[in-house]
Order: sequence, then structure tokens, then C-alpha cells
Amino acid sequence: MKKIFILILLLITSCQSNNTENDTQTDNIKTTKTILALWDSLTAWYSLDLEDSYPMQLDTILVSKWYQYEVINAWVSWNTSLQLLDRLDLYLNDPENLPEIVILVIWWNDWLRGKKVEEISDNIEKIIDKLKEKNIKVVLGWMKIPPNLWLFYSRDFFKQYKAIAKKTDVYLIDFFLEDVAGYKKLNLNDGIHPNKEWYRIVSKNVFKFLEDNNLIKKWLK
Repeated sequence: MKKIFILILLLITSCQSNNTENDTQTDNIKTTKTILALWDSLTAWYSLDLEDSYPMQLDTILVSKWYQYEVINAWVSWNTSLQLLDRLDLYLNDPENLPEIVILVIWWNDWLRGKKVEEISDNIEKIIDKLKEKNIKVVLGWMKIPPNLWLFYSRDFFKQYKAIAKKTDVYLIDFFLEDVAGYKKLNLNDGIHPNKEWYRIVSKNVFKFLEDNNLIKKWLK
């Protein structure tokens, strides 16, 4: 009888321990936050494996460093600032699953289409306003364009990006393509799309920016 009692006690203790572990796992899941990477096809993984894309490599770095974030790749090929504004609500319609941080990089396709700088700026400011209304931290990736579409256009584009960041009070990465722009060896054979190393460098730069600005928090070990 005594042995049976001890056996029952051990089973109860084991169940309580398992429940505690499950609760801990559930808490970890609940405390995992989301970083949303908003861009165009340059956040994709054209001709590469999924895990080679910049958001996935950033996600891997965060996990390896004990940061409690999951990176969601929200790319759409050839997206302009207006198109991104139109689809933004898709990521904001669930108040229980809003991203904590959005990394916003846009303009490239606007530039290719010769859109007016004022029009692009207005779209980006509206995107930022929508995100900040949801208390989402915004990191704006500053892009540079070559001066081959008119000198004044390139100059205005250059000035306006910093003006947007200052006006909307968001975090600004001075040049999102630092250390990768203009390096032929970091592109695929088409000369346009990034290779794995290109994404690796960008993801490391973005991680350093997030860490240096105290935008991310670690799990308790």
C-alpha cells in the first residue's frame, strides 16, 4: 500500500513538473515579438534558398543572440510606396498580433518610375503615421539613388529621406545598402538581385543598428 501511495505521489509530481514546463514554453511563445520587414523584391530570395534572404538571416542572428523576436518577410515585387500604403492594413488588422518593430525600406521602384519626390514623401509619411498610431517602432532605411535621372531629382531625393525621418521622429539607418551597394561580386549574374553574401552583410548591419539603439530585448537565460 505504501509503495502504491509513493507511486501516485511521483506521478502527481511529474505531471505538475510537465505543466510547469509547458507553461514556461507557452510564456516564451507569448513573449516572442515580431519584426516586420517591409520592402520590395530585394527582401525576397530570388534564385536563392529561403533562409538566405535578409529577413531570415536577421531572424537567425536574433535567435543565436538570445533575442526574443521573429522576423516576418513582407515583400512584394515591384512595390511602390503607394502600393505599400494600400496593403499596409493587411498587417495591422489583428491587434493581438501587431509587429513591435517595422523595418521600412521603400522608394526604389518609385524612383524607377520617375515618381515625384513630394508624392513619394507623402506616401511614406502616411505609412509611418499608420504604424505609429499602433505604437509600432519604425526603422526607416535610407536609400541613395544614382544621379542619372536628373541631378535635381537625385538631390531632392537625398534630402527628403532625412527630412521624413526628422519630421516623423523615427529611427533612421543612414544608408540601408551600406557595404553592399556597387559591389558586383555581391550580385547574382543578372547584376540586379543580391546573392547570399549581400543578404548576410545587410542582416548583420540591421542587427547592429537594432542592438545599438536598444530596440530589441533578450530572453532571460
